[in-house]
Amino acid sequence: MGTQQIRNGKGHRAYRRKQAALKRRTARENLPCGWGSDYGCGELIDTTLPHTDPMSFTADHPTALANGGHLVKQDLSPFHRRCNSMKGDVAPVEIWAAT
Repeated sequence: MGTQQIRNGKGHRAYRRKQAALKRRTARENLPCGWGSDYGCGELIDTTLPHTDPMSFTADHPTALANGGHLVKQDLSPFHRRCNSMKGDVAPVEIWAAT
């Protein structure tokens, strides 16, 4: 099953709720990008940017869906869209649970 089918299948709404909760927490607590300073980022994320902006908020799965990660059963990490794209599906991340 491809990752696009996983993202739109069972658990999709629960994932969106977790993603929205993490975005609110990122805005409230000024959480940094999970890519971390070791990889060239670790900067704060402006959650008010439009989703098309490379520095906008996105939620990352520590274990990529393409590598067998579960859509909902993982804590998500806040990332810049650009950093998440550069990370791909291989690098470790800092975990920030959506509480």
